Amino acid sequence: MRSWFSPWKRISEERGNKWNFEDFAGFLLIGLISRIIGFAIRTTIIFSGLVALLLNILAGLAVYVLWIILPVIIIGMLVFGATLLIS
Repeated sequence: MRSWFSPWKRISEERGNKWNFEDFAGFLLIGLISRIIGFAIRTTIIFSGLVALLLNILAGLAVYVLWIILPVIIIGMLVFGATLLIS
């Protein structure tokens, strides 16, 4: 959580020793923009990872359910086919 708002790729402006309003405004503006970009990219990556994890869990559950049900379906289809041959 501490690094969520840190600047993206540590892109920041160095502030000089002397006091100059333009340097100070550039320092604040570039720092703010870099932190907003860092927050947006990190949020997007975390959200994408959570969506991928959820899809992986759902796909795993679907495969597990099919793994349990498919033998019953195969036996049922064999019995149904045999009843069609007999009648």
